[in-house]
Amino acid sequence: MHFSATALACALAVGAPMWSATVEAQSNSRVANAPLRVTGFDVEQVDRLEPGAELNFTVWGTAGATVLLQIDGSRRTVRLDEVQPGRYQGSYVIGRSDRIGQDSRVHANLRRNNRVTTALLGEALQVGWPVPGDTALAPEIESVAVAREAGRGRAEALRYTVRGTPGGHASVLLQGSESRNVVLDEVRRGEYVGTYVLPQRSWVDTQQPLVAQLRIGDRTVRSSVPNAYAGVNLTSRRAEAACYDCATVQAINQVTVDGEGRVLGTVAGGVLGAVVGSQFGKGDGRTAAGVAGAVGGALLGREIQKRHNERTQYEVVVRMHDGQQRTVVYAEPPNFRVGDRVRINGDMLELQR
Repeated sequence: MHFSATALACALAVGAPMWSATVEAQSNSRVANAPLRVTGFDVEQVDRLEPGAELNFTVWGTAGATVLLQIDGSRRTVRLDEVQPGRYQGSYVIGRSDRIGQDSRVHANLRRNNRVTTALLGEALQVGWPVPGDTALAPEIESVAVAREAGRGRAEALRYTVRGTPGGHASVLLQGSESRNVVLDEVRRGEYVGTYVLPQRSWVDTQQPLVAQLRIGDRTVRSSVPNAYAGVNLTSRRAEAACYDCATVQAINQVTVDGEGRVLGTVAGGVLGAVVGSQFGKGDGRTAAGVAGAVGGALLGREIQKRHNERTQYEVVVRMHDGQQRTVVYAEPPNFRVGDRVRINGDMLELQR
């Protein structure tokens, strides 16, 4: 059987929309059938749970879904908005009729089409409170590990592994440019794994211990691992960003202060000028002279006392890595120069070698 070029072109033209529709349907089917995941669940803890207190929640997970929160003791559910693909945020203001307390848990339901996955908040709502259920018998965490995951191009990814009691819900707490819980999946019996991709310009504080949590029902256990990132080869750019207390010297100013710690040459003249100007404005020169003499004498006495106690100090102005400026005061000439890289240690500076 033979086909002419015209007939073949017509057949392709007719079949093209059908083929395109088939490809699009297959693509949509893959998206619809992709597994739903909640990869992170956080709350900004409040100092006190009371009417008017605002609870701010963030959930990370599958994009294009609907996320609803249920807080034990609250009168309504909380709907989170997808502010970025896969990042959902929302808040709940505690009302007088709510009964939210120390044992209140928060469940997040992430739903897309007819499928839903659920996650449980792994921290308390109020600062200083234990996670609900911590008082029960706890499961066991055998090991916690972190490694850099390859194959992400320019993006840096950290792969976390927790091994312990099977059948639970595991997570790790990241601290750095933002603090968040990363939810891990149980890939094998008792082995929980999860990957966190560092967003651009973000960093992880590798000096802080890595905290892992494992929950089974009402039972929860935590493990804090110091120096967990010691063997992780992050780039130098991340290492510099992680130095949140590093700074650069911008200026070194020598100033003279009085006995009260104020810079000299501003207070006495300002007060005396204000008094004299006020009295001359009323047209009575003798009164002005008398008042000026009395006030001036009192201020002069104070100024003599202050100048007797005056001292020289040195103000070192530094710029932090986030752009903010801070000033550190020294009684003696500091051993720094403009442009030096330093690190803030309490109320002192340390030169970086």
